[in-house]
Amino acid sequence: MKKIFIGVLSLICLTCAGCLQANFDMIITNEGAVIQHSKFIGNPLVIRQIEDWKTNNEQLNPDVKANQIVEGDLRGYEFTNNYPDIETFARSAGDLHKANAGKNKGISRRKGWFFDSYDFDFCWTNPPLNIPSEAEFMTQTAFNGVAFEFTLQLPYAPESHNADNFSSDGKFLRWNLAPVLIHGGEKYMNVRFKLWHHDKIFLTAIIELLLLAATIFFFIKARAEESESLAEDLRFKRNVFAGLSIALATVAAYLLLMPVTFNSSDIISLAI
Repeated sequence: MKKIFIGVLSLICLTCAGCLQANFDMIITNEGAVIQHSKFIGNPLVIRQIEDWKTNNEQLNPDVKANQIVEGDLRGYEFTNNYPDIETFARSAGDLHKANAGKNKGISRRKGWFFDSYDFDFCWTNPPLNIPSEAEFMTQTAFNGVAFEFTLQLPYAPESHNADNFSSDGKFLRWNLAPVLIHGGEKYMNVRFKLWHHDKIFLTAIIELLLLAATIFFFIKARAEESESLAEDLRFKRNVFAGLSIALATVAAYLLLMPVTFNSSDIISLAI
């Protein structure tokens, strides 16, 4: 019986070789919008699974447009989903990006004045194949051509990540999920990054410049004033604006430099 099983498995492996190519690509824009592109292609043996993925994706996102694609002997679908912000994406994301109790937290956000901090904590789980040890080398050979990746493109270099590969500027991250698909197990994908609020940075800088300009103005006026009473009033105004300028600079430095910590209240992903 074992020889028959191995013979059948050999035939399946030869048929499955290079049978599946899957990519999950996510782009975060400067404005915080999310563009998600997914691509699944395979040979006839796995097309049923690809059809199931297509149905699941359409149920999660009724407005999604699935385009059928053909590449050589492989066929399948590609999907493009657009979300106005990360929060909307987090509440409609698929299994790859959701929170799993006791494993990962999904997507967390900590709001701030100059920037919002995000923590992506993803986990993909696949049960291990329960096959005889004699057949393991066959499955390994068969799935050598399988491609299964998750990529993330950020507008700024992240603070930390555990990507398998990344670009020189740190903005493009790639995780290889094929080993988990082949052997089973878990794959954790972690990245922390910031989305900067350029409008608030500009507003703060303008206010700081105005306070400095007022400080300098009253400083010059006080030195040029001959009346001691008027000079005293000008010096008081100078000190007020100088104090406000120092206070604003101190608060701004604190908001920019203080370490960001995440807790359970920051999690915005739906759990599965």
